[in-house]
Amino acid sequence: MNVILRKALLLLGILITLAQAEETYFTSYHFMGSGNCMRCHNGMTDSYGNDMSIETAWSSTMMANSSKDPMWRAKVRSEINRNPHLEGVINDKCTRCHAPMANVEAHTSGDAVEIFGSGFLNPDNAHHDEALNGVSCTLCHQIKDSGTLGTLSGMSGGYEVDDSRSIYGQYGDVFAGPMMNNLNYTIRQSDHISASKMCASCHNLKTPYVDENGNVLSTTPESGFPEQMPYSEWEHSGYAQSKSCQDCHMKRVDGVRISMRPNWANTPRDGFAQHMFVGGNVLLLDILKNNKSALEVTANNFDNTIAKAGEMLQSAASIEVAQSSLQQGTLEVALKITSTTGHKLPTSFPSRRAFVHFKVTDAAGSVVFESGRVNADGSIEGADADGDAAAYEPHYDVITSADQVQIYETIMANNLGDVTYTLLRGMAYKKDNRILPAGFDKATASDDIRVHGGAESDSNFIGGSDTLSYRVSGLPEGSYHVEAELLYQPVSYAFAQDMFSDSSAEASAFRSMYDASAMKTAQIAAAAFAVEGSGGAPLPACSDGADNDGDGLADLADPGCADSADDDETDTVTPATPEPLPECSDGIDNDGDGKTDLQDPSCSDASDNDETYPLRRRGGK
Repeated sequence: MNVILRKALLLLGILITLAQAEETYFTSYHFMGSGNCMRCHNGMTDSYGNDMSIETAWSSTMMANSSKDPMWRAKVRSEINRNPHLEGVINDKCTRCHAPMANVEAHTSGDAVEIFGSGFLNPDNAHHDEALNGVSCTLCHQIKDSGTLGTLSGMSGGYEVDDSRSIYGQYGDVFAGPMMNNLNYTIRQSDHISASKMCASCHNLKTPYVDENGNVLSTTPESGFPEQMPYSEWEHSGYAQSKSCQDCHMKRVDGVRISMRPNWANTPRDGFAQHMFVGGNVLLLDILKNNKSALEVTANNFDNTIAKAGEMLQSAASIEVAQSSLQQGTLEVALKITSTTGHKLPTSFPSRRAFVHFKVTDAAGSVVFESGRVNADGSIEGADADGDAAAYEPHYDVITSADQVQIYETIMANNLGDVTYTLLRGMAYKKDNRILPAGFDKATASDDIRVHGGAESDSNFIGGSDTLSYRVSGLPEGSYHVEAELLYQPVSYAFAQDMFSDSSAEASAFRSMYDASAMKTAQIAAAAFAVEGSGGAPLPACSDGADNDGDGLADLADPGCADSADDDETDTVTPATPEPLPECSDGIDNDGDGKTDLQDPSCSDASDNDETYPLRRRGGK
């Protein structure tokens, strides 16, 4: 091949690659891409030689890939399709935290804030690189402590970035020359960068809502729908006095050299916050890992991030057996599920749910009872919402049949009171029984974070835990193996199917990626144990401890129970015996003379109760 032609083809290939790939070394008015940061902040280690590279750890997180997230793209497109007249509001609201640098710079320069079409996701858009760099280094580290952090005005994307080019960090007494000389940023130590109120900027989010005609009903920030409120949940918990968001999601490490340049600036620092931003969204991390080319993902650290997310999930809660017995054919098991999380479990976006899978097998290994079995497509057997989009599974204190499943979740309602999966139609919650963090008092919680539905009155559903009972009847005598596990789905089946109903390229793309993933469901906690006991017929309804007729009363407290052997709690209503009518008004010929009531000469009036004796005549006959 001609050398000149070969060089031309090589150059063409490079140009095509540059046109398509994300440029992480960009510079804008306020920001610089993450590529600029990794020159000094990758290659760092702790005193044991463990890699503490900031950019590497961050690059495979949901924050780094916030605008590449295919579910976010599909959901935003769905919201626009359902309320196209609010496209500008949706674009601005959703990019404020998912493409924040592009949002800030577009507002600064007077450019359109737009996602699709010629918007931020288009490589020709001036803010494309800023958008694809996600929630990046120079965004978070330039958020100033303006006094609104942790308040309503500082939430829902209400962070402030000014023109001072100040980079806020956790350490003072650092060598600031390289950052000033190379990037024109001034390093400033500030405690707010390590405080939970920083996270509230985007992780407390209230959104507007509309009626069935698209009219906006919410008129103030206060009246917005609390789409996600993990900061407020944390603030109302016992963790607010002991741990910050960063303490859990950015594990602290001692003995870390925080910059590789200059070579002599090698003082080890303690309490370094790793930039792993660990959460529990293993599904989307798996999708990003396996669709890198389609989503323009450049990170290569997903296996590590997925493993860390798995560890985070498995530290979020525990299951213990509070009580178990098998008597007269009825298995009774009480499970105590304890949260070790500083906010509700699950928290944030309303697509998420946790649920209990409970299975009982006999000595031969045959399943005799199972509640909460999950299918490969992500649906849960017995979950009402997974079969009917207008329905949802209630909260349970006691489960007695296989079609009842304990699902910890939020269910949104629109202004008509109907179930909805459209965020802009979400006006209130029909159900919110997500497991509460320790110290959370449901009686004093504000409206934005309060419990909704059956869990509100469940005395076993309290701050830090839920005690859930299972009652399985009709078992023969023998030994049984019981397995219980708390499972988690970042995207519920019903929420996914609602998105997939949209005819958009984004919905189709996400559906193919979602269907291909084997990580739709992840385990949080599990317990297994054996139970032995007597079999036989189930206990009579009046001594089984259950409210069998739904009148709020059980066993002998129910007026329908004659004694403990009575097998019918249904209240028997005995009709009152009416007083008989007088013979002279009962319509009956009581004395057989062929005449009734007042036609009978023996009746003096309608109240006369004797048709038998004739009236005495004045003549005395």
